[in-house]
Amino acid sequence: MNILDKIADILKDDTVKLGYLPDKPDDITAIFEYQGGQPSHSFRHTDFTENIQIRTRGSNSYAKAQEIALILDNYTDKNISIIQITSVFDIGRDSHERQEYTVNFKIYRR
Repeated sequence: MNILDKIADILKDDTVKLGYLPDKPDDITAIFEYQGGQPSHSFRHTDFTENIQIRTRGSNSYAKAQEIALILDNYTDKNISIIQITSVFDIGRDSHERQEYTVNFKIYRR
């Protein structure tokens, strides 16, 4: 399972867009993956790090970003561990005057 699908599964929200942010609807959440760090090797296994950015837009975008941060920060299962690496950040308004926020996470994949 790729990391975007895994995060969507954790969030249990089938309205989240993976890898793109469509122009509509106004209230939306998208998840983007970006380059993580070098793999961490040990004698038992290798941990791969990946980074994701959650981007929320619309009337409740700050609250939605905070809600997602509460779900993902310090999440752990047998395959991944997640830590929040930025606060919820106001990136301003888009070209249609819709408010947007982002929050970033580092994911350790075993």
